[in-house]
Amino acid sequence: MQSPYPSNLVVITGGPGAGKTTLINHLHERGYDINRDVTHAVIAEQKERGGNALPWADNDAFAGLMTRGAIRAWQHGMEQDPRTVFCDRGLPDTLAHREISALPDDPGLKRAIETYRYRRTVFILPPWAEIHKNDPNRSQSFADAVRTYVVLYRTYLQCGYEPIEIRKGPVEQRAAQILARLKI
Repeated sequence: MQSPYPSNLVVITGGPGAGKTTLINHLHERGYDINRDVTHAVIAEQKERGGNALPWADNDAFAGLMTRGAIRAWQHGMEQDPRTVFCDRGLPDTLAHREISALPDDPGLKRAIETYRYRRTVFILPPWAEIHKNDPNRSQSFADAVRTYVVLYRTYLQCGYEPIEIRKGPVEQRAAQILARLKI
């Protein structure tokens, strides 16, 4: 049985290069608590220490670190209750990553998704060709971003969430869409 949905942990998700981090940073600048994307931290930490738990080296180990990082971020977010915490991705993102990467099922991840719940409404940013760009930690093409969006949307639905697409536009307008929907 799934635990209740907490009201303070709000996931913002989407494929690579859709503007998630910009939006999360904007909300933080407006005074909201945030949980940053753990994937960037995992990649940076692995590169710094010469580890191979990277998507292009040992993707299964990378996904395991993503899961552990997302659980720690969830726990940190729950410590902020009742304040709203905007999460740059959630545990279902790791499940989507495993599917996209054709990694084997991870029963521990599925149990974690059932245990560590977020607000039922999840905000998803659609692929946006005009702002999509690669960097040293992101090499996915725009076609990959589109595929990721589709898999994320389906994964969040399958995990019992209600994904709401945030229209493309200036970051202020995107933030306003989310805040209006949350009534905060």
